[in-house]
Amino acid sequence: NNLPVVTGKPLDIGGSLGRPEATGRGCLYATQRYIELDGVTGLTQLRGARIAIQGFGNVGATTARLFQEEGAKVIAVSDSGGGIFQPEGIDIAAALSFKAQHGSVVGLPETMTITNNDLITLECDILIPAAVGQQIRQDNAELINAKMIVEAANGPTTPAADDILSRRGIPVLPDILVNAGGVTVSYFEWAQNIGNEQWDLDEINHKLSRKMNNAVDVVLAMYRRLQNETDKQP
Repeated sequence: NNLPVVTGKPLDIGGSLGRPEATGRGCLYATQRYIELDGVTGLTQLRGARIAIQGFGNVGATTARLFQEEGAKVIAVSDSGGGIFQPEGIDIAAALSFKAQHGSVVGLPETMTITNNDLITLECDILIPAAVGQQIRQDNAELINAKMIVEAANGPTTPAADDILSRRGIPVLPDILVNAGGVTVSYFEWAQNIGNEQWDLDEINHKLSRKMNNAVDVVLAMYRRLQNETDKQP
């Protein structure tokens, strides 16, 4: 049995159900758990929340679809060609179809074209940078109009921007936590291969939800402990 030596395989050679959307689903679970545990001013649930997502590749598009399925309103998305904005919410299925035909979401009917910079500073409840690194920097962190940031890209927020956002009271869920869904389901694939098993999608999503929730719990508890220690320092 040499199937466990690599993960991310097609299903017919030992791949796992749920792997293609695992990173986006982990992002969803982490966001839901944080809102449930810590709360964000003016944001108590995903339903009705206004979401702006930079990046519309596998992670960004999957995240947009899953958040919309939970009742959130995805008001802006962008790709390498630019961004689109619709205050009443973008039809994500239509955006995916349009991008497949035209190569970009820009030009989707009933949406306004915006730049990536416009999207970063858009007034929204949750900003999800899901494209490339260093998109939230010292020069634009003061302009952020989101209640919280969820890092679905790798290193999208610079240390200087982190300090500014912290001072402004805007929580940032870090990439190493938010992105963990992908590698977690890769581990599930390895575990299935080792045991010569094939788990169904509901089981995988349940296990992923439990892992992501536990991870958020640990990270948040550590953050609170460090914050308390800092507050006690003279």
